[in-house]
Amino acid sequence: MKTRFWILLFLSIAVVCAGLSIWLLGGKAETTAEVYSDGKLVQTIDLAVDGEYRIESGGGWNILTVSGGKIAVTSASCPTQDCVHHAAADHGAPIVCLPNRLVVQFSTPSELDALLG
Repeated sequence: MKTRFWILLFLSIAVVCAGLSIWLLGGKAETTAEVYSDGKLVQTIDLAVDGEYRIESGGGWNILTVSGGKIAVTSASCPTQDCVHHAAADHGAPIVCLPNRLVVQFSTPSELDALLG
């Protein structure tokens, strides 16, 4: 009887942990990417439309490529190229290029934005 109780308790905890992991880490794909240069919004990119965008900033330039609903920095003028090595993404933490002062954040436009255009 004692063994059965502990097995059921651990199974219950495992199921709760698995559910929380899926809920917290699953992430939802966003529909737009907001591109900031020197802290100012310079472009909003629709992730549903494939394309290539060149973003100029005071520190240099970055080439952003949208493909398959994900965005990636495919080329940059910065010396370290850390942003280029970042995987293509559609949600989660922003993509950052510190030398060029570029930030790509993910968002979903609100219904009010869609109505106002």
